Amino acid sequence: MKKMKMVFKILILLILFLWIVLVFVDYFRVRNNQDPLFCLSKETNTYEDGSNSICNGLGYKMIRYNRECLKATEFGPFIIKERQCE
Repeated sequence: MKKMKMVFKILILLILFLWIVLVFVDYFRVRNNQDPLFCLSKETNTYEDGSNSICNGLGYKMIRYNRECLKATEFGPFIIKERQCE
């Protein structure tokens, strides 16, 4: 029984470690103006003054704004919302 608990703990820690590596790989790629590698879904919203690219990863989201009113890139938790121009 103790052996199963130890194997389970190691498995959970390994999965957590791999997830952290995935997040950091995508984060540093986005900081270097590259697209993330591990997108689960990708969408582009087009507006009159430009577009936004949204990439949803495993627990995180990247939004790249390419509009007249806003040129920026955001990387954060999956709950971040797209900014609107005023």
